Amino acid sequence: MNQPTIVNINTKDIHSIEETFSNDLIHNMLDPKLHEKMLDIVDVNDEEDYSAFNDIEMMYLFVHEERDLDVHKNRTEQTKKEYLRELLWMYHLFVAEGLQFDFDSTGLDVATVLKRIKPRHIRKFQQWMTQAPLGKGGKRYSVATISRKTSIFKAFISYLHDKKYIQHPLHESFKSAAVHMADRPDRDLYADEAIELLNYYKEHPILHGLLSVLLTTGARVAELCAARICDLSYDNDGYWLEVIGKGNKKRELFIFPAVYEAIVTFRQRRQLNTKLDKQDASPIFVTARHKPYSYKYLSNYLSNALSKADLSFVADSSRTITPHTLRHGFAIISAEEGADVFRIQQALGHENIATTMIYLEKQQKRKNHVAHTWKDSSVIKGL
Repeated sequence: MNQPTIVNINTKDIHSIEETFSNDLIHNMLDPKLHEKMLDIVDVNDEEDYSAFNDIEMMYLFVHEERDLDVHKNRTEQTKKEYLRELLWMYHLFVAEGLQFDFDSTGLDVATVLKRIKPRHIRKFQQWMTQAPLGKGGKRYSVATISRKTSIFKAFISYLHDKKYIQHPLHESFKSAAVHMADRPDRDLYADEAIELLNYYKEHPILHGLLSVLLTTGARVAELCAARICDLSYDNDGYWLEVIGKGNKKRELFIFPAVYEAIVTFRQRRQLNTKLDKQDASPIFVTARHKPYSYKYLSNYLSNALSKADLSFVADSSRTITPHTLRHGFAIISAEEGADVFRIQQALGHENIATTMIYLEKQQKRKNHVAHTWKDSSVIKGL
């Protein structure tokens, strides 16, 4: 039986895995059609045998692995895309930068590099990752970035060992890369800052529309990209937008009248229909060419716009102002307006309340600080 080919790998491609190449490869690897055929090869002798595949094909199998009969509980396409992007980048580092951490890929079959990794390479690779200028602008990766990349890479390596593609339990060699509160970037956004930001882009209907929805609903950028006209509805309370979050879980976002008007203005600028239509499955937000936004494009577009806003809190080097900051802002402003953490968790679509508490950490500490008990103290009054 012939094994399916996902991609023709050559050393030149892997050594120069630039965005164009990786995007083409990711697009190819997102196609689920080969998955069932590859599983048939694995089980051809009624035993799991992955020896017919190479590193890239194992990435494909890992990303498309289905653990639940309910397709909605398996990885979304966006999650698969993120995993593939991270795994291909890690793979590239081992092939092109391996000498930096004592891994020499010279003379190795570039398609089966992962079979040559030893525990010492994992240890030295992790050390190198904390120091190498791999981030934007030649900066080091943040602790949070390293944690995310390590988590995905470790899960993949564990999968390879579980499937007996590699012999060593390399996943056991990874050091913890947990993110502590002190390591998290300051993504807090407060009501006065939110007002400043929306006013700053008031005359820019595209940015104002997008930022208004993100800030007042707590939506993720990916959820905005996927939102369709038919997902909007109206009842006695106002407008609602149904989105699909992580884990394919649906939830509704309340759209305030002023925010709905910002959406209408956005679509008018794009010369699009502004009427509600439950039969219209076209995206609510589109590019100037009327194409659906991709997550990466919209995230970068908004990040660039936010970084250019001439506002004091944006210029603060200790702050991190990104589209995700608006989601934090929604949580913080909701709490300041009296919403309890459980309602905020529900609105954000968090699986675990501990995640919501991360958003509210500083706000809750300030609110519950012991100093508030001193307000009527004779000491304070006597100052």
